Amino acid sequence: MKYIGKALKRKIDPRLIRGNGRYIADLSIPGTLSAAFLRSPHAHARIRDIDLEQARKLPGVIAVFGPGEGKDFPELPVLFPHPNLVPVTQRPLDSVVHHVGEPVAMVIAMNRYIAEDAIELIKVKYEPLPAVAHLDDANQTDAPLAHQHLKSNVAAHFQQSVGDAKAAMEDAPVVVKHRFKIGRVSCLPIETRGLLAKWDFKGPDPELEVYAATQSQHEMRSILSKLLGVSENHIRVIAPDVGGAFGAKAIFYVEDFLVAWAARMVKAPVRWIEDRMEHMMSCIHEREQYHEASLGVTEDGKIIAVIDTMLANNGAYVPWGIIVPIMTSTLIPGPYKVPNYFCDAKVLYTNTVPMAPFRGAGRPQAALILNRLLDQAAEKLNIDPVEIRRRNLIQADEFPYKTGLRSRDGSPQIYDSGNYQKVLNEAIELSDYYEWRKKQKEYRKDGRYIGIGVATAIENTGFGSFEGATVRIEVTGEISVLTSAATQGQGHETTFAQVAAEVFDLPVEKVTVREGDTSLITYGTGTFASRIGVLVGTAVYNASNTLKKKALKIAAEKLEAKADELNVKAGYVYKEDEPALRISLGELAHEARGLFPGTTFPYSVAPGLEATDYFAPKAASITGMTDIAVVEVDPDSCAIQILDYTSIHDNGKLLNPLVVKGQVQGGISNGIGNALYEEIVYDRQGQLLTSTLMDYLVPSSCEVPEMKIGHVETPSPLNPLGAKGAGESGTIPVPAVIQSAVEDALSTWNIKVENIPVKPAQLKELLRQAKEHTGSGVL
Repeated sequence: MKYIGKALKRKIDPRLIRGNGRYIADLSIPGTLSAAFLRSPHAHARIRDIDLEQARKLPGVIAVFGPGEGKDFPELPVLFPHPNLVPVTQRPLDSVVHHVGEPVAMVIAMNRYIAEDAIELIKVKYEPLPAVAHLDDANQTDAPLAHQHLKSNVAAHFQQSVGDAKAAMEDAPVVVKHRFKIGRVSCLPIETRGLLAKWDFKGPDPELEVYAATQSQHEMRSILSKLLGVSENHIRVIAPDVGGAFGAKAIFYVEDFLVAWAARMVKAPVRWIEDRMEHMMSCIHEREQYHEASLGVTEDGKIIAVIDTMLANNGAYVPWGIIVPIMTSTLIPGPYKVPNYFCDAKVLYTNTVPMAPFRGAGRPQAALILNRLLDQAAEKLNIDPVEIRRRNLIQADEFPYKTGLRSRDGSPQIYDSGNYQKVLNEAIELSDYYEWRKKQKEYRKDGRYIGIGVATAIENTGFGSFEGATVRIEVTGEISVLTSAATQGQGHETTFAQVAAEVFDLPVEKVTVREGDTSLITYGTGTFASRIGVLVGTAVYNASNTLKKKALKIAAEKLEAKADELNVKAGYVYKEDEPALRISLGELAHEARGLFPGTTFPYSVAPGLEATDYFAPKAASITGMTDIAVVEVDPDSCAIQILDYTSIHDNGKLLNPLVVKGQVQGGISNGIGNALYEEIVYDRQGQLLTSTLMDYLVPSSCEVPEMKIGHVETPSPLNPLGAKGAGESGTIPVPAVIQSAVEDALSTWNIKVENIPVKPAQLKELLRQAKEHTGSGVL
């Protein structure tokens, strides 16, 4: 192909590098007021009294709103319902708070400085209520209730199974077990949340325009319509430049509603920009799960059965249902053949920030479990960790592969295509795996403790329900692509231009992509779940081909030729056996609009050179990956250094290898943070102990290693491009491969690493216990 598959530089980068980005904080709308929120210092409390009068009297304050001000504020809608879920969603400015950081009051002022000063003047009398923050505590029968109207803290309890895992486990000749304690993390985009709402009351009906740092502008419009009682036709949501998201901006928050509602109340534009502390204490978290898992294998390492018991922290509310633990439960088998599987999952409410999908969305947890169990089995059987994986991978000739489980939408989970053996083999070769094994023995003699970890995993990508695109030929001969997507740095403006350019054989520079605006296209779902390249890419491809056929029909009538004798290239439609007989795309666009008013339209097609397509995939397309990491652990300080990192991915047909490489690199960097540094910590009463970046450690460029990245392209049969998602796959295997490598480095002491993130203090304690157990004073 001429454009699809080419590593073209991103079109948007020069503008952003020059500082010409247009983020929520950059918007300049005359008369815009600022919002600030007073947030609860308690994890669980009832508001007995609140005094807003001193705040209202402060010069420059326009309005102050507290509990009861909105009278019958509705709860946020339940997204992604599940038959086993007892849903509790958040109510704006409620009289009972359920986590530290929940909004209690809102100030609208001339600027943010005044609004923050006014917040300090609000006096609140709280009645503290019993709170529960830790998973182990929430699971106790006598635990405090996170919500007093519920009978227990159980938000959902469900099971997944294939075969008879319990019986098979009893018959397994070799059984290994492992515990996992996976910590909670913040999404942490560079740009925090933000929203600017502006009403127009001049027309027959009020019109709302919202600028939002969102991943889902159409979904936000729909929810605002329901909560505000305004038709979607009178609401426009625009996502300008968005500085990262990673799941944090897919959620609809109470602040989103309150800012729009307040703008209507004060009859002026209102903007709110979240500060970093607010982000840590009120923007969604993810990852936190505890697992006790066991694996039964044959004496030659073939998997017989896997059993897992999961506790998942849901936080105080369900902004996105229980998607994360469902994803974990369905993907623990991963790329391996697991004939017998059982997972018992319990999801618990706690008085902490709500949990919702963050980059990877339950899949890093799933990848950790079986990969680490295979490590334990390999050690017990004295098999190389690579070899035990090779013996259990689904083979290339076994696709489409039915797992016997149900996907997150309840449909049968079927893997569309893949070549996991090839991915593994290329990772082994690129990483010099066997050479590192030799070095490991040599280094050990010198007192250096090198560990090598390997993990093979999958990601189900390209979920529905649908996304759309309109492709239009302009009278200039250029192509406009209007999509339902919203970008937060994925490179859409380049990738989708490549798809349209491929169909029309037109330079990519002649294609303009517009997105992130509900006025561009009627329907949309959102940018999340590694789905946009597959869905919007296919919609652009289909719409472009439909438009091309329409252009050829008009050209055939204009040139007095048959459509099948014509072709498109470099901005012209021409006759293949008579290239001089041609007409430009711009001329065709002009013709398609009608010559001038009052004349009969002369062509046998609908007016206008544009086409719209909505693509709804039949199922998810499955991305595969293998990562191999080499780490060194200092047994004295327990400091961990990554010496080498290799990652091979199968993302189907790569629309732009350079963009995909950037996504993979970013995902691995994200995963290293999760694996070694980042953790949101609460005390047992629900007080947040990591509310700033002084407490919440994020890796810098110094901690992120150089990466060797490669690709295997196994096209998906589920879309004409053969594409699979790539936005999250880099993150998924990292915790597993890092934990594996660290444990391998310390294999001399036979310790088992159970926690993510892997922290030096934890390793220090494990080594101390190992010393006591052996009775040796030397480590």
